[in-house]
Amino acid sequence: MSNPGRLLFVVLWLLSLGVVGQLVSAQPRREPAPVISGEDIGFRPEGWNGNARTGTWVVRINGEWVEAQPVMKTLHATAP
Repeated sequence: MSNPGRLLFVVLWLLSLGVVGQLVSAQPRREPAPVISGEDIGFRPEGWNGNARTGTWVVRINGEWVEAQPVMKTLHATAP
C-alpha cells in the first residue's frame, strides 16, 4: 500500500470513529434507579423494554436487599 493510500485509510478510519462516537453519545442515558421499596419488599429497576420498566423483585433480609425467587413455576402444557 502506498503512502497516500495509508493516509487515506487512516483518515477514513478516524472519521468512522468520530461518526460512531456521535451516534453513541446521542443515545439517551438511563441510570439504574435505586430499589423502589416498602418496608421489606422492593423492586430494583434494571432496564427498559420499550416504555416498560424491567427489573428484579427483592426482599430485605437483615438490612440487605436480596433477589426474591418465585415458588411457583410455569410449566408448558404437553399434548396427549
